[in-house]
This record gives sequence, C-alpha cells and structure tokens, in this order.
Amino acid sequence: MSLKWWRGPREEPSAATAGPASPAGAAGSGATAPEPADAPDAQQDGTGTHDTHSAEAVTAEQGLGFAELPTEAPRTGPLSPLPAPLLTGVPTGLPGMRADGGLLRGRWIAAASLTGTSHLLHGTSGQDVYRYTATHDGSGLVLVVCDGLGSRPATAQTGAGLLASYLCEAAAHITGQRMAEAPQDVLREVLATGNAAVRRHRAAVLEPLTDSDLAATVAVCWLPLPAEGEGEGVARHALPGHAVRVGDCNVFTLARGRYEAPFPAASEGPANVVTAYLPCEDPARVAEYAPVALAGVDAVVVTTDGLAIDLFDSPSVRTWLASRWSVPCGPARMLDSLRYRRQGSHDDRTALITWSAPLDHIPRLEP
Repeated sequence: MSLKWWRGPREEPSAATAGPASPAGAAGSGATAPEPADAPDAQQDGTGTHDTHSAEAVTAEQGLGFAELPTEAPRTGPLSPLPAPLLTGVPTGLPGMRADGGLLRGRWIAAASLTGTSHLLHGTSGQDVYRYTATHDGSGLVLVVCDGLGSRPATAQTGAGLLASYLCEAAAHITGQRMAEAPQDVLREVLATGNAAVRRHRAAVLEPLTDSDLAATVAVCWLPLPAEGEGEGVARHALPGHAVRVGDCNVFTLARGRYEAPFPAASEGPANVVTAYLPCEDPARVAEYAPVALAGVDAVVVTTDGLAIDLFDSPSVRTWLASRWSVPCGPARMLDSLRYRRQGSHDDRTALITWSAPLDHIPRLEP
C-alpha cells in the first residue's frame, strides 16, 4: 500500500466562481457525484470555447513578479491564490509541462501533462508520463499513461517513464489477429512484458532501488485501425477497443459531450492510497481488463487519476473539457485545456486523446 498526493474531498464544492456548469447527462455512466439540479448549460461560442470569464478573473493571480498567458479555463469553488511554484532539484525530475499533437497512421493524437500544485508547492517533480505508438502490422494505436507514486518523489517518475516506454515497445508487436482472438490475454501479456523489462533494468542499472521505489499505476488502451482497403466504418463501429490497467488510471470515451468510462470510479475510501502498481511480482493478479465500445464515439481519452477524479466528480470540468476536446487539439490548446482550477484538485493532470475521424485530408508539404 503506497501513498499518493492528497487531492481533497471527492465532491464538487457548493460554491463556484467563474466556472461553467455541466449540461444534463454529461456525467456518463461512471459519475460518482450527482449533477446539481439547478446547473445551467455552459455558454459557448461557435468554436466550443467558454465566454463566461472576464479578463480580471483570468489574471487575478499574476502578481508574483512573473507573467503568464491568460486562460478561459474555469475556476470552481473557493480558491486561494497560487504561491510561486517551486522547481525540483532532483536530476530525474520531469518537465512541468509536456504536450504533443499530430497525426499517427491517419489519426490525430494530442496529449498534455501538467505538474500538480501539490508538487509545485513542495518543490518535487511531477510523476505522470504518457506514450503512444502504432502496432507494426498497422492494426491499431496504443495509448499509455503512467503515474508514479508520490511516496517516492525522487524515483517513481523514473519508474513511470521506464514502464511507459517498455509497454509501448511490447505493445507495438500486437497483431490484429491475436487481438480479435484473445484481447484480454494479449494486453495482460503486454503488462507482463513491460513489468519484467522494468525489473531487469532496475537490477542491471538502478541497484539498490526496489520495485516500490519505481512504483507507478498504468493504463494501456489499444484502438483498432482499418486494414488497407477496408472502410472506416469497420474500425470505428464493428470492432471495439480494449484496455487494461493497474491502479487508478482510467479510460473515457467522449461522444457528443457525454463521457463513458469502461472502468468504474475508485470505490469509497481514502483517495490517496493505492494498493496496485507496477513493477511487482505478479502483474496478472493486479491487472483489470475492459472492452472499450467505439460505436458513435468522437474521441477516446486515457488519463491518470488526477484528471480522472475531476472528470468523475466535477460537472464544470466535464463541460469545459468536452468543449475544448470537441475538435482535434494542437499542443497549446491541449495544455490550456488542463489549466482549470478546482478546489481540492492538486494532483498531476495528464490526458492522451485520439479522435475517431481520420484526418487524411490535411495537406502535406512536398519533400
């Protein structure tokens, strides 16, 4: 049992400041907090962004001697001014902001990861990592997120990075035929292969560290791509995706502003305690599998728990992110989407997204 960063109560604060509310039904099947009965629809402009924030609201905390770009991201609940962030001096620390956006096998992928305020307050590294790849046979995309445990502030981010990379390397060898026959077995084998690789790396390079020093939670999602000559409908509607996780990372599908989660929200109990992580002796024992229904889905989102909890519990966060992710995002838009503030939300935030519609019509420069 390992501790993670405290994230505050699992509920939406009753008082809100400058934050959009959630439309009816935005919670999806996995929500754990009821929608407020009097929550109005968020005001949006034609691009899907919110227009309910004044310049004063978005610049109120820029009096610490440094400048920052304004944002329209919502602010929910009574919020204290942010202190000046403290950077970590740990050589293995991760950059505080990471973002990507671009095409992979005809699908747009975007990702962003922001270090949580709990780390910035204490001068420790964020510990979320994302990776993505396509299988060698072209049958699918693989999305991976890992979250190092905060109880190992000097080393867990190293474990998260190693695990994510080794899992992508193993998943690249997945074949469409094997996924059609036994997807659960295939993804569990990927977890076992990545787990073994991290343990070998630790023994060869990182002695005297233990498995718990490199502990991370993880989610791996495989999504089908159409075979050459097949129509798009084959990949998006007839074939499901598949996901496996260890710990509290999660997967969401987004369709017309509604979220669904193949994995349930964390059960009641302390939100900062994790009992399953990799590397470990027996990854099969702690792994959870779920199919991912893709019929009518606009986007698939893989997240670490810092963002997953906000999606489960906060109507305003769900509404804001659905509006920002209604179209494929570039890196700057992805980063800005995670700049909301919510009372009790202090953990790292990471989202790795792919949109269903192919973007082959995007012009390319001639070499």
